[in-house]
Amino acid sequence: MTISHWIVTGAAGWMLCGTAFDAFGAADAAALLAQNRCYVCHADREVVTGPAFADVAAQLKPRKDGVVYLAREIRGGLSRGGPWHMPPHPEISQAEANVMARYIMNLADSPPAAPAPGTR
Repeated sequence: MTISHWIVTGAAGWMLCGTAFDAFGAADAAALLAQNRCYVCHADREVVTGPAFADVAAQLKPRKDGVVYLAREIRGGLSRGGPWHMPPHPEISQAEANVMARYIMNLADSPPAAPAPGTR
């Protein structure tokens, strides 16, 4: 089964039922994150140029719309006035952004991210 096939056939049911990511879903999400070069600036549990995905998830965890909000930010980009920003990614479909956002939000209960090298 390809990533796009899973997104169309499996993601909708998985997202509706709200179950935790299984190994297959996590692998697809990680592949999407790699394919779209998200790991150039982010890592699951380490601060790189951008924040660790686990830190993003922990910050958004109290929001009931965390997955929807994060998927919108993935597609639309984010700038908070600092020297770095996340560019918009309109080439990422809404379904793909939802899969990536769900994966990231499932990292909320991970241990805190390690600081970037040389920042202690």
